[in-house]
Formats: sequence, structure tokens, C-alpha cells
Amino acid sequence: MEYFPKEQFSLASVETIFIWLIMQKRMVMYKKFTDEELVDLLKQGKDKAFDELYFRYRDLLVRFVYIRMKSIPISEEIVQEVFTTIWERRKTLLIQKKFAAYVYTSVRYMTLDYIKSHTITDQYIKEVVDSSANLYNSNNTTEDSIYYDELQQAVDKAAALLPKKSKEVFILSRIKNYSNKEIADELNVSIDTVKYHITYALKFMRSYLGEFN
Repeated sequence: MEYFPKEQFSLASVETIFIWLIMQKRMVMYKKFTDEELVDLLKQGKDKAFDELYFRYRDLLVRFVYIRMKSIPISEEIVQEVFTTIWERRKTLLIQKKFAAYVYTSVRYMTLDYIKSHTITDQYIKEVVDSSANLYNSNNTTEDSIYYDELQQAVDKAAALLPKKSKEVFILSRIKNYSNKEIADELNVSIDTVKYHITYALKFMRSYLGEFN
């Protein structure tokens, strides 16, 4: 029985199939290694070892982060950041315990840092929004007024630089206090899309407002 007509084959297609078979064989081979063996291979520059570790733990870690963050895009971003760091430090990677414990700990700390940094950004923006009504209240010092003026201008400039959709979501969420569902209904997008744009906007704001930290 001929599965492929002979006329469809060329030297190039045979070489492509041969390379694909080799890659499949290597992937199967790496699945047999323990985490610690893969780490050793990774230090030697074997990128397939990294791929195996990534796909072995990625979904588990995303679910782990999701328990706290309640957002798939944010969870994926945090896990991706951890593995990016592992890849960048692969030649000097020092793991004194099981890789599973190491990567879960790394993800946990990355999640806490993410929450802390984004909470700070929200606090900055909340200060601007909440202070707009009583900015020049007699209880405020001249220094306070100058600080809030500068912060207001910085937030306005940062918001103006956001992509159109992210800017719309940001204004509805942080200025008009819409819920994620209300924003999704208003803009006719999914709630996950709303969360993505909020995450993007706050990350941008955090970078832009770094001088106020």
C-alpha cells in the first residue's frame, strides 16, 4: 500500500521528513530524562532540554498562579517571565534543590512581586483620582499640591501614550470605576480581553510613573 504518491516526493521533501523524524526522536529521548538531568543538559547549552522542562511544567505553573491571580493572561505572563529568566541564566544556573521546588518557588515570588508592583501602580492612580476633588483643600500643603499636580500630569501623559483599546479600558476601569464585566459589555469584548488591557496599561503606567515610586 502506498500512503504517498511517488510523484509528490522530492529530495527536499524526503530531507524534510528525515529531519522531522530526527527531531521527534530527540523529543522522545528528552522526555526520558529526569528534571535534574535536563538541568545539567541545559547548562551545556542543549535547548531541547529547556523545551522539555518548559512544556513539562508550564501548564501546571499557570494553574498554580491562576489560583491567586484569577487571570489566564497574567498567569501565563508570570510563568513566561520565570522561564525567560531561567533561559537567560542557563549557563550559570544554580539549583540546590529539586527543579520542581525551585521553579514553583520562583513563580511564587514572581507572583508576589507582580501583585506588589501593580498594587503600587493602582495606589498612584487612585491618589490622582481621589485627590482631584480636594486637591486644593486647605489641609493640603503647597508641596502636596505640587506633587499631585505633577502626578496628574504624568498619569495623563502616560494614558495618552497607551494604545487606543488599552486607553479606553484604562479610563473605564480606573477613572470611571466600571467593573470588568461592565467594560466588556460596553466595548463588546471578553472579560479576559479587558483583563489583558488592564494588565498592559498598569504595566506601562508602572514603568512611566517609576520616578514617583
